[in-house]
Amino acid sequence: MSKVNAVILAGATAGPELCPEEENISRAMISLGQKTMLQWVVDALRESPSIDRIIAVGTVSAEGLDEVVKPGESLVSNLDLGIRAAGTSEPVLVVSADIPMLTSEAVEDFISRAAALGVDMAYPIISKPDCEKRHAELKRTYLKTGDGVFTGGNLMLIRPDFIARNWDAIADAYAARKQVVKLARMIGIGVLARLAFAQVFPGALRVSMLENAVSRMLKGKVAAVVSCYPEIGEDVDKPSDLEAVRKIMTGSSMD
Repeated sequence: MSKVNAVILAGATAGPELCPEEENISRAMISLGQKTMLQWVVDALRESPSIDRIIAVGTVSAEGLDEVVKPGESLVSNLDLGIRAAGTSEPVLVVSADIPMLTSEAVEDFISRAAALGVDMAYPIISKPDCEKRHAELKRTYLKTGDGVFTGGNLMLIRPDFIARNWDAIADAYAARKQVVKLARMIGIGVLARLAFAQVFPGALRVSMLENAVSRMLKGKVAAVVSCYPEIGEDVDKPSDLEAVRKIMTGSSMD
């Protein structure tokens, strides 16, 4: 596979809990050592041989960015803006700006595994043992399945034509993410029932069932990529995350 362009979603504001002194700045611009969270992410991407251009969507700045795009009103609109700015028909790597422990090795591993699947959208999942082996102090949300216990990552390899072709379905899915009844109609009540049942009997739910349900909902081929790199799922979205990540990174690779 040729090099891919990367879109960093950096539109979320820090808020008073994460940054009381500057609550309206982008979360990506919170400092960790001598770098912002965004700069850590950009540096990891720049060190990845598979990455070409890097575009950030947000009110942000960082060395190594090729373009900064003014953010829209939602994560989905920012995704669309970033994909359009990437200006390619080839798959684009979409990255959250709040995973400062991201490494080039994790990026390379995900891209190679995702590209080999040939799907419209590939999304990483990381097993609970892999997460807890590295950083047990970071609390993540996990889902029990017959294939293991997993948490989601903060990367996607996605085809631009998939976004363009199914924009309404993607926007509807994002809008329904906190509306159980609406989401049930979209993803299928049977799958939601299995999700609940699987918390007691994990064998009732397989990763392939979720892949098929999301593929139907988003009107494209969606697949999960099992990654052994916890850092792609270690996002900073609450004060306890920020404190824990600062402790992990202090005295290690911080400049």
